[in-house]
Amino acid sequence: MAKSTIRSAPEGGVYELTKKLERYLQRKSQKLTSQRRTLLEKIVEMHKTHFTADDLVLEFINTRPRVSKATIYRSLSVMVQAGILEEHQFGDSYKVYELSEGRPHHDHLICTNCQKIIEFFSEEMEELQDKVAKKHGFHPTHHSQKIFGICQQCWGKGARG
Repeated sequence: MAKSTIRSAPEGGVYELTKKLERYLQRKSQKLTSQRRTLLEKIVEMHKTHFTADDLVLEFINTRPRVSKATIYRSLSVMVQAGILEEHQFGDSYKVYELSEGRPHHDHLICTNCQKIIEFFSEEMEELQDKVAKKHGFHPTHHSQKIFGICQQCWGKGARG
């Protein structure tokens, strides 16, 4: 499971996200089902910065209405396409998601021992990336910086890789 810091819901909350998802689905001639709506509400309620599909499955274990694992996976894919969620591959075995809305650009430090995810922003790194791109005549549209290693807590417990 992904472990991370807690973040509040994006500005406009679940209402604005639901409208955005509904507009996307209409363009695709699809409907906003009650399960998709419930799933989106649960994602916002979780207040987790990063989460996996399995985190969501656990959220629905003893609740009604039930949302199947297959529905969760399909809906996450739709929400990524709609621009509501970002999908990250932080490890070999699973994908991690985070809300796209209401947050500034950031990069990630990922602990390979406990899977903790730390968000960070570095103006110096942003400037260096722009400088390297310019040197190569490259025009970046977006980027994702991921640094893998051992977090402070795991390092303190003797984990070294």
